[in-house]
Amino acid sequence: MNVTNASLERVDAHWAVQAVGKSQQKHGLKLANQLLLDKALGPQIHFQFDYRDADEDLLDRLAMAYEMAAIEGLGDFINPTSDAQEQREQCAAGAYRAFELRRLFSLPDTDEQRVLHILHLSALAYCGDRWSDLRRWYNENKHIFQIPSVADANWHYRLLYRLFECWVRLFRKKRWDDLDRIREIIAGLREDQNTYEDGVLNGSSNAGDRAMAFRLIAFYHWAKGTELLAKYMLQGEPVGIATLLDKHFESAIDAATAGA
Repeated sequence: MNVTNASLERVDAHWAVQAVGKSQQKHGLKLANQLLLDKALGPQIHFQFDYRDADEDLLDRLAMAYEMAAIEGLGDFINPTSDAQEQREQCAAGAYRAFELRRLFSLPDTDEQRVLHILHLSALAYCGDRWSDLRRWYNENKHIFQIPSVADANWHYRLLYRLFECWVRLFRKKRWDDLDRIREIIAGLREDQNTYEDGVLNGSSNAGDRAMAFRLIAFYHWAKGTELLAKYMLQGEPVGIATLLDKHFESAIDAATAGA
């Protein structure tokens, strides 16, 4: 699905975006273009424009508003049989705009939040037809976002960081080895499960153990879906990949919701 000028104009008029304020919206998009230009040409050309602390809050609120518009159309966007074309376009255009803003944000300091931020940004890029811009962003920022070490990580963080590595490989697709390596990573996680899983399920709180169990279930379904997708991209199988991915991601979402 291609994002068009017409779909961008419609999403700019969405109620969530308009709630930010028309003048604020225009200022935020103009500011985003200025920041992008400064990042691209800053070393060669020095630009002078005002950037205040309040502007950072504005960009965050504006990005959230565009994401709300995208989420509103997400159900139709991911349903290939949906005939709600305008809602599908709204999702893509909202994601397009949100990526435009969020790619300018600084990466969080902690490993977990940094991983989630990058995955979030990557999802927006793919929903918004900006995968080529995402690849460029990966290349420009590879010196500051490394795959976190799992040497001393608890089991659930080990799962998160390994899955993050898998999805970085899926998103960038530098070579076929990236996809083949994903299967090795998932196989390694299965071997590690017997060693590390008990350590996070024997806490002092039943509620805490229950929440952690749901978190792990979500990760396991995410891992299986990741493995299936990589295999399909390499071999064109299994048949009915969309149904299988829906099954595992829906189960992962249900588990994450149950674990709050």
